[in-house]
Amino acid sequence: MEFLHSLIMFERFLTAVLLEMTLALQAHKNFFELSEAQRSDLLKSVKLPTSIRQYLARAQSSEVFTDIRKLTAWIGGADLVSLDAHASGLFRALSDFFTTSFASKLDQLASNFAVLPESARRARAAEVIESDNRLAEALRHVVVTHSYQELAAQIEALAKAVYNADKVLVQIPRDIDGSLKQAMREQLLKDHPHSFPIFQINRGLIGGFRIFVNGTSIDRSWFNRIVKITSYV
Repeated sequence: MEFLHSLIMFERFLTAVLLEMTLALQAHKNFFELSEAQRSDLLKSVKLPTSIRQYLARAQSSEVFTDIRKLTAWIGGADLVSLDAHASGLFRALSDFFTTSFASKLDQLASNFAVLPESARRARAAEVIESDNRLAEALRHVVVTHSYQELAAQIEALAKAVYNADKVLVQIPRDIDGSLKQAMREQLLKDHPHSFPIFQINRGLIGGFRIFVNGTSIDRSWFNRIVKITSYV
């Protein structure tokens, strides 16, 4: 199933986003009359990802309410193409969250995470996603109940639909430290903005790695600096 149509995995999270946005707007009736700086200050205490708070601080009221209707429709089963998600600031903010902040959480999970006992998965998810709010609880749930491959495929599809982002695949011979994954991800995002690099173990590789962009192998010379810094072997 593609993320264009199916939201079974992230429905709880997106519903929580809608609720937090609605509560914030209801609490401040004059929200859209305020300056960007004033809105930003009010939003500091709102339990929303940074990218969505930044979107709310800048957007016009008409855009926000249109985007709320679109997100509600998406949760209800509408597809991103029919919703013109690529033109929506809220959908861009969601994609930015998934490809950066949430991606950094996924990078901290070991490759065998999905086969651990449920109690161990829940404990590790609580370590990686520490916040105590609706959104964090929803993300912990989705991490525990779905595989990395499932999550990555849907996030990649969202980034493609919203930004027409490149599809980036990094094949490695064994699992690597989360900090190295993050370093690779940051570099790849510079070259391929808004993408969601997917890490895939290929035990047929001997002491090396391969990077594919849209199905084509790319030059890896930029990675030599990261290899030296992290002592990857």
